[in-house]
Amino acid sequence: MQKKMLLMPFLIILPVFAGEVGLLVDKQFGKAQAATFGTGQKYDAISPTGFGIRGGFDIFDLKVAALQLNATWHNKTTSDLSYGGNKLGEFDNQYWAAGAMVNWKLLVNVGAGVEYRSEKLTYRPNTGVGSDNTTGRPWARVNIGFSIPTPVVSPFFLLEVAAPLSKKDATSTPKDLTDALAPQVQIGIYGGIRF
Repeated sequence: MQKKMLLMPFLIILPVFAGEVGLLVDKQFGKAQAATFGTGQKYDAISPTGFGIRGGFDIFDLKVAALQLNATWHNKTTSDLSYGGNKLGEFDNQYWAAGAMVNWKLLVNVGAGVEYRSEKLTYRPNTGVGSDNTTGRPWARVNIGFSIPTPVVSPFFLLEVAAPLSKKDATSTPKDLTDALAPQVQIGIYGGIRF
């Protein structure tokens, strides 16, 4: 009887903390740019590969659909800046994000949401002045996949696509060029467990 009484608060609290944790493995795609300052150097589009860790908590759950708040940390990725096959420098990016998402948990899982990303961007040319700055942009995310329902936790696997809702194309200063070189699309596989 005493064990049942001790477990009761945890059984009541558990649904309040329903959510997920997972790992995102992705490829980001940028856009080719030409600097309009200095020598007018041109760069091919960047396409770094990286990973992120995400956690989310359902704030409203109807069993077939849920509204979730989530946060993501994405590791630093480094891409070669090149043009015509010649390496001309490097570009780093890393971000953290916070957002909201609606997940439909039917036969096929579908999700759509928005997030704010704080992106740390570094432009390092082989010659000339580089830039290291942090920029914030809203992004939209959609995903589709499936989950395996089990009594305690449900493993899930999703294909995810994300794109910024604002883009910068000015290249008149090193800082502007750094922002313009930032990823324009992200495609990845996101998997983890729901509890």
